[in-house]
Amino acid sequence: MLIYSRVTSARLFAAFGLLLITVCPAPAASTPLGTSQDKQASLRDQIDAIVQSLKIKGAKVGVVVYSTKADQAVYGVNEREPLQLASNTKLLPTSAALARLGADFRFRTSVGVMGGDLHVFAGGDPNLSGRFHDDDPTAIFREWGAKIKSAGVTKAGKLVLHTGIFDDVHLHPGWKGYDHWAWWAAPFGALSLNDNCVDVRLTPTAEGQPCKVALTPDTAYVTIVNLTKSAAKAQRSTYGFSRPIQSNTITIRGDVAGRSLNWVTVHDPTLYFGSVLKETPARGGVDIAGPIEESAETAEEAKGYKELAAWESDLPTTLATCNQPSQNFYAEMILRTLGWKVKGKGTTENSIEAVREILTKEAGLEEFSQMDGSGLTRENRASPAEMVKLLLHMRRHKHAQAFLESLPANGDRKGTLKNRMLAPDVKGRIRAKTGHIGGVSTLSGYVES
Repeated sequence: MLIYSRVTSARLFAAFGLLLITVCPAPAASTPLGTSQDKQASLRDQIDAIVQSLKIKGAKVGVVVYSTKADQAVYGVNEREPLQLASNTKLLPTSAALARLGADFRFRTSVGVMGGDLHVFAGGDPNLSGRFHDDDPTAIFREWGAKIKSAGVTKAGKLVLHTGIFDDVHLHPGWKGYDHWAWWAAPFGALSLNDNCVDVRLTPTAEGQPCKVALTPDTAYVTIVNLTKSAAKAQRSTYGFSRPIQSNTITIRGDVAGRSLNWVTVHDPTLYFGSVLKETPARGGVDIAGPIEESAETAEEAKGYKELAAWESDLPTTLATCNQPSQNFYAEMILRTLGWKVKGKGTTENSIEAVREILTKEAGLEEFSQMDGSGLTRENRASPAEMVKLLLHMRRHKHAQAFLESLPANGDRKGTLKNRMLAPDVKGRIRAKTGHIGGVSTLSGYVES
């Protein structure tokens, strides 16, 4: 079991690396760090008691607690032990993105015409969804359609999707043993819509009859096989989903006792994006008659391209959407955007190399291994000391506030700490990234004195 944690801001003082806060109450505010040797000793005793109790249960525990006021570590165990990071891995690409791209960076997707065809140039934006548009993932597409039509374009030939900033690998090869239809293992792509998922709403009908299934976006790109049965309200829903890995046929089986909203991934994010884009303007009077094609050509290389519409998203909001709810899809998109911007193309290898270069040069990190952006692979490892080193670096960084605000706050309903460490004397004073995969629990962040 692992947990990382730490403290920041002008008044944030402790850095915890691989801390056990996930499995125990937080230290009481009456014994703050860095105020006296007696209080530090009291804190060490409290943490040590918890560490020993976990060891008795067979857990491997790594902890570093660092006081920024005293500018020294006040507790450590297995400080240099490389431990699995789980979703604390997300701190690597998100901190590197702020360090290299800056808080003013914006993802940009461009739509326009060239040679009678409609073209879309990817910007690696993970925000093209209903998340910021009242749960309507086609809102941006409708806006584009209106602008295209107002420019006098009502017909186009092909729909050409320019995705060369990333490669055409949409799933990490290390994601083994996961349900590939599950939203938390969603594929990634230079052009991605709705986190590369469809929202599947189930509503029971008459008992024993198939439930009603509604999709958002309402698209012909996926096929639903409905093998459900509606159950009485007093019963428990027992339905499940399946989808062959290279298919967009989603099968739903089991009993549905009440309304529910589910998220199911799609195969081939680029074609999904194009299919829904082609369907949406058509409903608004813009007819795209030709096929969907994919191209590696950039906007700078496209002679005669005329932009008609665009969409931009800011980096700080994107980082918060990644870190606060621990959104794996966002982490992978941010990682590959770094690979594109630093190495010229957002392959997994380029992207991981870019993060390592940035964090080694700017934060002095050396002893860490990274295989993906999200933490789903078990090969992502770092020691508690390395995680504290990263957190201390970001505390002093010019974009420290944006990084801090990207992390979940304890008691905040938007993040993964909403139900943790809620004692009145600490509520709202902890900012930390959580992490969980089978047998692993991690926490890294800041505590306010």
